Order: sequence, then C-alpha cells, then structure tokens
Amino acid sequence: MGNTGGVIAALLAGTIVGAGLGILFAPEKGEVTREKIRAKAKEKADEFEVSFDKNVDKMKVKMDDMIQELEKKLEEFRKYVHHDGQETEQKTEA
Repeated sequence: MGNTGGVIAALLAGTIVGAGLGILFAPEKGEVTREKIRAKAKEKADEFEVSFDKNVDKMKVKMDDMIQELEKKLEEFRKYVHHDGQETEQKTEA
C-alpha cells in the first residue's frame, strides 16, 4: 500500500510536467495545444483510474485474507479458552 502513494504522486507529477513542457515548446496555436493537453490529461486520468481500481481490488483481496486469518485465530482462541475452562472446572471439582 505504501507504494501506491508513490505511484500516484509520480503520475500526477508526470502529468503536470508534461503539460507544462507541452505549453512551453508547442509550435501550434494555443487552442490546439490546450486540446492536446486536455487529451493527455484525460489519458493519464484514465490510466490513474485503472491503476487505482486494480490497487483497490488487490487491497480487498488482502483484507479478505486477513479477515479469514483473524477469524481462524479467534476460533482457535475460543477453543483454547473453552478447553482450558473445562480443565479448570474438573480440577476444582476433584
């Protein structure tokens, strides 16, 4: 998950730098340049959305795995506590 923030920051920085350089070095009219920037920004936004969705899906899978593991551990703990409690009662009765 820590890598996701870096990817997002790099994507945003690349978009901003690319747009700025496009404006500075564009030999075309302003409207043509702005349209290219809009198209590139949309492309990057679409890439970001796909990347974001993939990362969300990965996190959901990991969370499901963690929940299942925690449920197993909780069940083991309950069995242990219940079993230990039965032994304590048997010792007390004796």
